[in-house]
Amino acid sequence: MYRFVNTLAMTAAVLTLGAGLWQDWGLFATMKKMFLSYLGFFFLGGLLTLAVISVPMFEHKSIDEPEKKKKKDKRAA
Repeated sequence: MYRFVNTLAMTAAVLTLGAGLWQDWGLFATMKKMFLSYLGFFFLGGLLTLAVISVPMFEHKSIDEPEKKKKKDKRAA
């Protein structure tokens, strides 16, 4: 997941660089926009990753779930 987030952020920075070259922005403005786009996408990707990883912690598990597991174990034996 880290690789995906890093690739997404780097792609955003490269696209910003391309836009800066195309529109003839100054060097400082282009670098600033690249830095902000990289950090923005990196943090948004990090938050998305945190949300995806934390979803199983908040899932509702039924009370009789261990009983179902015991029934499956009895069938296997």
